[in-house]
Amino acid sequence: MEGAQLPVECVGHQADVVQLAFSQICDSGYYLASASKDGHAILRHGDTGDWVGKIGKVRKRKTGKAMLCVDINGDATLMATGSEDFTARIWNATSGKQLAKFESPCSVRCVALAAKSAYLAVGCLDQHCHCLDTDLYLYELDRPDMALLLEGQSRGVRDVIFCCDDRALLSSSHDRSIRLWDLRNGRQVHSINLPHHAKSLELNADGRTVTIAYAQSVIFLDVERFQVLQHRQHSMCVSGASLHPAKETYVCAAGKRIHRFEYASGQCLESFVAHEHSVRSIKYSPDGEVFASGSKEGGLRLWQQTVGKKYGLWDTQDNSEQS
Repeated sequence: MEGAQLPVECVGHQADVVQLAFSQICDSGYYLASASKDGHAILRHGDTGDWVGKIGKVRKRKTGKAMLCVDINGDATLMATGSEDFTARIWNATSGKQLAKFESPCSVRCVALAAKSAYLAVGCLDQHCHCLDTDLYLYELDRPDMALLLEGQSRGVRDVIFCCDDRALLSSSHDRSIRLWDLRNGRQVHSINLPHHAKSLELNADGRTVTIAYAQSVIFLDVERFQVLQHRQHSMCVSGASLHPAKETYVCAAGKRIHRFEYASGQCLESFVAHEHSVRSIKYSPDGEVFASGSKEGGLRLWQQTVGKKYGLWDTQDNSEQS
């Protein structure tokens, strides 16, 4: 085991931090977006947690005001959010100005921006029956009134990501399926069924390895061949998982703890209590030096891949700084 972790505390959220998204590395560094049930999304510098700006607040409707999902494009110019107000929205990440709004029949559970920022994928989930709206929607950003419908799930959509150089979408549903959609014709081309619905879905920096967390398992899937590369079974129920961009390690959230494993062998390298409340989301930074975790009650923290390394606000001489 390595030395003890000392996190960078990122304040600002007042309710559950339900999703995290990192940009790619830009000229000015890289950025972290977080969505919370307090109705806000916050943008920060990803290496330090320093505040850039806040967007929202979503107006309260009968279903509530919680923001349920967030994504950010590669150069950190656009953010997408989805919420319980039945909308997905596109924002200027720098100014916080709303650029587009997409209406949905129920709560928007997941959003994904294509790599070239021309398309937005939206998945909906009725919070009560999970089956009011089971379709995936694909929009061109400059045509919010027109959508391609991807039909086939029997329950609401949990997560969605673009893959295969934006030629396809990979989705997870509360019907326990993982489905691959060919966007050239809108058809489902592959699917697998899990024993439980997936809690997280993430595309690795290599562009083809997908990390899927569900129940007590983490699966690594080659999405190009639609073939399972590894299936790691654990003793704890995982609420999310993220793979290091160089595929050195992966991290899992389970209850209040984070566990870090070697990717090749599955050996546990580190396990620690990360938050006072259950961890809801976890994500590696694009350079692999940091992983971020979000928890219930507004917790958001940054952790080091290599404890003791001088990086961001971590200084080998004085680790007392926090954002």
